[in-house]
Formats: sequence, C-alpha cells, structure tokens
Amino acid sequence: HLRKEMHTTLKRLQERDAAEWRIDERFDHYQNALTDIVEKASRQAVEYARQFEKPVLVLEDLTYIRESLDCGKFMNRRLHAWAFARLQDRIEDKATEAGIPTTYVNAAYTSQTCHECGHIGYRDSGGEFHCTYEKCHITTFEGDVNGAINIAQRADPWGESVPLKPAGNDSPRDGSACDSTTTHTEQSQPEQMTLSEFGSKPTASD
Repeated sequence: HLRKEMHTTLKRLQERDAAEWRIDERFDHYQNALTDIVEKASRQAVEYARQFEKPVLVLEDLTYIRESLDCGKFMNRRLHAWAFARLQDRIEDKATEAGIPTTYVNAAYTSQTCHECGHIGYRDSGGEFHCTYEKCHITTFEGDVNGAINIAQRADPWGESVPLKPAGNDSPRDGSACDSTTTHTEQSQPEQMTLSEFGSKPTASD
C-alpha cells in the first residue's frame, strides 16, 4: 500500500514539474514511514527465529532484485532498493545481536516454483501461487509464504548456499525424514507453526 501511494504521489509531482525540494520532501516522508516498518519487521523476524533450535535466517541476495514499477525517473527504484537493503541490514544486525547466523541466496524463480514438488507454476495478480503439476497435492498457496519457503530451502541448514532440491527429494543431509518446509531441528518443537501451515490456514475472506 505504501509503495503504491508513494508511486502515485511522486509521479503526480513530477508530471506537474514540482520543485525538487517538494519531491525530496515527499520522498523523505515515505522513507521515514518505511524506516518504522523496517524496524518492526526486522524485530519480528528475529523474534520468530529465536523460537527454534539453532536457527539460520536466509535472505535474498539483492544483486538479483529487479524493479518493475517506474514512476518517471529514479525515485521509485531508489526507495524500493533502499527499503530492501535496509530491511536486510537491520535483520542481520538484530540477528547478530541474538547470536543467529544469516546467509544469502539467489531467489530467482522462487515466486514461480512450488515449494512442495519443485515444479514451475504461476502467481496470479492477487498474490496467490498456483501449482500446475497434476501429481502435486498443492493447487493454490499463499504466494509470499510459498516464495519464503523456497528461499529457505535454497540454504543448507549448515550455512552453505545450495540449489533447489530436485522434485520429490525432501530428505535432509543426514537421511532422516522431514517434510519440505522444516528442518529436523524444528521437529522437536511441534507446538510451533511452520511457514507451510501458516500459508495453508484459511483467511477471513475464505
């Protein structure tokens, strides 16, 4: 919502040839709002990770970010890139303070890949992921959660960045059984909700 509002406001100011100081003023307003969001989100991410035994926070390598919105010059890309970089910086800072390691992975195609079977599907305009592989029990899934699971699965639990596992291979390195959304360290804490369980819960609109 904030990005859409920022996009509309800055584009309108540029179309009206508004003074540069006025555009900068509005940009600073949105940057301050994003700072508050970043602080809250980074704190929640680390607090969530601390619930598990030997957690590792997996983050997207920002080298691969591509900005799709363009409000005329460079403001939108500038703010978007700043927000992502700042969020990761704050997550890493807070994780370090909590003694939690972080690792970075290439997140290409994570929004289009089914976290369960590994096949390519698609994400609709409403943010819902659709798996088109007929043998997969996943048909639709919360898009953001599906992408987050895929990003997590691209990192080895021991900190090594690895490719996505082949479809059907959900085994951890030690050969013990586990599902595709959790590591074997999380299985000892059944009271904790996994990302997959969260994504499959019905919403108020269902």
